Amino acid sequence: MFRDNPPSSANRVTSLLPFMPALVIVAACGGSAEAGSAGDAGALDGPDIALDPQTEEVYTVGALEGEDWETFGNVSDVAFDDDGNLFLLDRDAGHIVMFSPTGEFVRTIGQQGDGPGELAGPLGLALMPGDRVVVFDFAKQGFQVFTTGGEFVESVALDPQEGLPGRELLVTPSGRLATHGGIRMSFNSDGGGLEEPVGRPIETFGLDGSRNVVYTAWESPPPEDEDEAELSGEGGRIQLRMQQTIAFEPGLHLGILPDGRMAVADSVGYRVKLLRDGTVVSTLERPVVPTVVDESIEEMERERRLAQLEEGGGSGRMMVVSASGGSGGNISVGRDQINEMMRGQIEGMGFAPEIPVIEDLAVDREGRIWVQRAGPMPGEDGPTDIITADGRYLGTIDADGLRIPAAFGPDGLVAYIERDELEVQRVRVARLQRDGELETGR
Repeated sequence: MFRDNPPSSANRVTSLLPFMPALVIVAACGGSAEAGSAGDAGALDGPDIALDPQTEEVYTVGALEGEDWETFGNVSDVAFDDDGNLFLLDRDAGHIVMFSPTGEFVRTIGQQGDGPGELAGPLGLALMPGDRVVVFDFAKQGFQVFTTGGEFVESVALDPQEGLPGRELLVTPSGRLATHGGIRMSFNSDGGGLEEPVGRPIETFGLDGSRNVVYTAWESPPPEDEDEAELSGEGGRIQLRMQQTIAFEPGLHLGILPDGRMAVADSVGYRVKLLRDGTVVSTLERPVVPTVVDESIEEMERERRLAQLEEGGGSGRMMVVSASGGSGGNISVGRDQINEMMRGQIEGMGFAPEIPVIEDLAVDREGRIWVQRAGPMPGEDGPTDIITADGRYLGTIDADGLRIPAAFGPDGLVAYIERDELEVQRVRVARLQRDGELETGR
């Protein structure tokens, strides 16, 4: 998921839940089988308390047939501005689509291409202070900056040998872009390649082209096994060096609090670290026990990933070592070769001993931290906790309830990137209803 968290006043962190309905307490005397029950209800170490937030639909955009702006190719990111306008990055179409707070089409921003103000390989979107729309364009190795009115402002070049951003761009109160999961390109006598950074750095980028590593997250030991493969296709051949795929490695999840602190989850257990200026200042924990990986879970995960591959998904970490083409241009490799290589990766993958507790994390505009827990089995959804940076546990949304949205907007707006029954991509915008306020300190 991709989220933009515009700055807001620090005192909103301790506010109540103005867009959440009243609690339904179902675990005050018992507790979840996953969460501990040593503490009092409403405490981080206490049992789960059920939240059942309700939403009202506002609008849905995206169609099988229609205008160019509403037949989406691949929506890779969405973000709201402070007025509730929605900005949607269509990666395949190479443009941004802007909608009003009630869902009316306003304009497209940018177009596909290699020239100034055009997008060649857009990945991430962010809305900056001063009515600036920023897109990270991997093909152009930098940021493309527009106004919300659709005018092209500038192109900000980044040094690929120093490092490029990841797909998720989060806006800090200081006006920088926080990200993780980027790559570094290395160039040598054997050709160019992609190089993964040492550790898992969390970085910030400025629109002046500056880059700072603010924190290096915990990383599990790298796999010992490594394979090489050579694929041939139109234009030449490409050599790949692939680390063994390891299932259930802890993810790296990041959110930005209104006061500039970062909420980071990078562990197997339920631990959310709060960072200020790259230093861990506190840790929020709940006694949720990770699921131990046994042979049945391993088999389920292999089958799940193989099914995803057959449906067009992918798996495994690959790194380009060298490539040569007869004409010096792009090399086109058949999908059958790639799928066969990836199938071998899945069948021979390794497994971490436990499934990490935290599957996703986000910070909403009120400064609340949404923590999605892993489901009991591979591919199953888990519940979502709502906690605050000062250590208050506000409740848990059931696995079948509201999910973490792709973007949070003002006045309770949330956006979800979905597909309908015909696999047509669409974006659904809803609003959290004002049915009551959550009282804390129970």
